[in-house]
Amino acid sequence: MIKTAGSAGVLQIPFFVTEREHTVKAAGITAEYNPLHNGHVYHIARAKELSGCDAAVVALSGDFVQRGAPAVLDKWTRAEHALRCGADLVIEIPALFCLGNAGQYASAGVKLLESAGVSCISFGSESGDAGALAGAARFIKEHRSEMDALIAGYARAGMSYPAARAKAFEELGGSREGLAVLSSPNDILAAEYIMAMEKAVPVPVRREGAGYNDTEGAGHRFMSATGIRDLLCARGDIAGNRILEKMNDYMPECVMSDVPSADEIAERERRLFDLVRYAVMTTPAELIDDCPSGGEGLGNLLRAEAGKADDLDDLILRTKSRRYTYTRISRLCMQVLLGIRRSEFPAADGPGYIRVLGFNETGRSLLSGIKREQSAASHSETADNGGTLPVITNINKEKSLISGDAEKMLQLDVHAADIYNLITGGSVYDSSDHRQPVRIL
Repeated sequence: MIKTAGSAGVLQIPFFVTEREHTVKAAGITAEYNPLHNGHVYHIARAKELSGCDAAVVALSGDFVQRGAPAVLDKWTRAEHALRCGADLVIEIPALFCLGNAGQYASAGVKLLESAGVSCISFGSESGDAGALAGAARFIKEHRSEMDALIAGYARAGMSYPAARAKAFEELGGSREGLAVLSSPNDILAAEYIMAMEKAVPVPVRREGAGYNDTEGAGHRFMSATGIRDLLCARGDIAGNRILEKMNDYMPECVMSDVPSADEIAERERRLFDLVRYAVMTTPAELIDDCPSGGEGLGNLLRAEAGKADDLDDLILRTKSRRYTYTRISRLCMQVLLGIRRSEFPAADGPGYIRVLGFNETGRSLLSGIKREQSAASHSETADNGGTLPVITNINKEKSLISGDAEKMLQLDVHAADIYNLITGGSVYDSSDHRQPVRIL
């Protein structure tokens, strides 16, 4: 039993903690940085402070993010921003899990970070209440089968997944504090992180500033990534200069210099819709239903609406319903575009490698420690590698380290980067993952 870092009072949570002989003690963070803003910079610093760690390892979403969309900036640029703003080592969450549900995304991030040897995992939280978060996570884990059965029943009756989950939690006797956790986006993810942890200690950081989906920053110390993306799209209007000044208040200078213009974003959206509509119209309904977010006749419905829609938002709105959320349809569109099928990954239970996007000198020390463990484990029949995954820094030279599902995951990441370059107007050759170097600061 251990006490969670940063919690008030004694919170007893069972963890299986194994000491790792790294020179540097590291805190882990799962993030999208879409784009990175001052709230993220605060979180990195606060995570180190609360945990007493010397370094931060960030498991970063790739070129497609969990809400079901291409990222504002490519993964390499966002990795460099993270390194410039307090991170020490940045690794990629495979696209398969970035476009999965919250549980799959959180579990993938935790597996990567624990395999990288972090001592704790920090996450933003609306409540900042470690006890409520751990309690909700524990309750869900203990009642998983009953909750899944109830959620399935409520979904058949037309209820959305978030609403069905909250109703099932309450019906099975979950606490009022736990129910409040399930109503907040960051706290939902926090509970998923805690459920996935086997070795690391959870370190919640109370969210400061605008809420997760808030589009306004006025009166707040920090603006949400959603609000910043809305500002990016609005820069072409009559108040463009004033909006640019406003963004300067909420983003580091290194990010401001890289964000695309409103016209560029509009052009990307046109390209994305053309590609998605083509993919939907040329993919049989049964293959759309084989996508992770497909099924229940969504393939036929999406195909029927593709020819009528004016843009991607219109297509999603035409397809969504009370039962099928906007985010689910968004993810489904990206899964169709990238050709992600359930049948291709029937046994995938998490990432099969640690793919490095960037590091500084402290991160280099962390990588050396991970590789030493791998080497020791490979030379000993009895050594326990603690679940350490193969480390890939050069996909052209190190593909032999992986096989099976892991190899297919890496091929999907490379393919996702190629499609991202088509959407953003980048060179499919020069900007290919096969030619991009790891970012080193």
